[in-house]
Amino acid sequence: MIVSPLLAVSILFATLYLLMVLYFFIGWLRLKKGQGTRDKEHAEQPFVSVIIPTRNESENIKACLESIFKQNYPKHRFEVIVIDDYSTDPTLRLAREFNEDNLTVLDLQQYLGNPGEYVPNKKKAIALGIKNAKGELIVTTDGDCVRGENWLSTMVNYYLQHDYKLLTGPVMLKPAKWPLQVFQQLDVMNLLGITGATIRNGAPVMCNGANLLYAKETFQEVEGYKGNNDIPTGDDIFLMQKIEAKYPGSVGFVKDFDACVFPKPEKGFAKFISQRIRWISKATGFSNWRITTTLYFAYLFNALIPVTVAFTFPVSEWSWLPLAVVGGTKLFADFLFNIPVTIFFRKWYLLFVLPIVEVFHVLYVLLIGPLSLLGSYRWKDRLVR
Repeated sequence: MIVSPLLAVSILFATLYLLMVLYFFIGWLRLKKGQGTRDKEHAEQPFVSVIIPTRNESENIKACLESIFKQNYPKHRFEVIVIDDYSTDPTLRLAREFNEDNLTVLDLQQYLGNPGEYVPNKKKAIALGIKNAKGELIVTTDGDCVRGENWLSTMVNYYLQHDYKLLTGPVMLKPAKWPLQVFQQLDVMNLLGITGATIRNGAPVMCNGANLLYAKETFQEVEGYKGNNDIPTGDDIFLMQKIEAKYPGSVGFVKDFDACVFPKPEKGFAKFISQRIRWISKATGFSNWRITTTLYFAYLFNALIPVTVAFTFPVSEWSWLPLAVVGGTKLFADFLFNIPVTIFFRKWYLLFVLPIVEVFHVLYVLLIGPLSLLGSYRWKDRLVR
């Protein structure tokens, strides 16, 4: 058999993809489980400020705050600061109705006035919260997240036991009863698996602002979001990049299910696509070549799959081989990586639907790539340009 150019390209890309996923797989396995207890049991816990930037979270803010105030962390050693980002629903009122001494609710509009619909505010909301924070440690999370009672103590204790400047913890969407929810849950678990793996391998490419911890002093040392304030998203990754650049090897991942936070999946396909466009659109501001290289390669590899499908027909003796090489490698590699990741997140049974999800994941990647370059999307009832 003569090796066609398409088959040669398929073998090359499949090999590179397999090596990339093996890199993630090994990194995740090397990542040790976090420790939930302190070495010095009687030492006083540091004061922590939990920062929650919110916009239009009236359906979730009550459950979010209730889960935080049920933490087993000493109540006199943490505060919660909610910063409302121009909500057009009752989020601000509902947050203010909580009768908790260690809760502060700030209205961003009182500080910024009316900047206009297209101005990104999340970084400004977090910066305002940190400015008013009394804690030496900052923990950021989102208004649609709930968490178990050990979340805060697990995150803080891991920080105290290690020499890290920034920690990110696991995130898992709940519930997942419908096909789109299952797809989102698997997708986010994979992203968190890659997050932990690359951090363990010493080359962090992602983190998640729904579960971040760092010292207030560190935030000030890197000058917060200076240099990327005008990018609508990326409050998490850009801060991680700045801290990693100033303190190499200082980013850690808390591989402990007790440290997990649980946001809700997006309702409906349109909101899901808008969310993913928001995530990917910040890629133009990345200074780390590893991130952009990984994103471009992943897109090209997925784009190769429909090309091999097209060249399979009309079916001849070897026309199916490029598709078998690319598709088979993707399924094998992704299945391998998902085994330990889904076990950690206690969702191993999702492996049974992975082959179906793989098909839709290729279509999703091909769709979201071009859409992310358009530069505008609607998020939380705000048109961002």
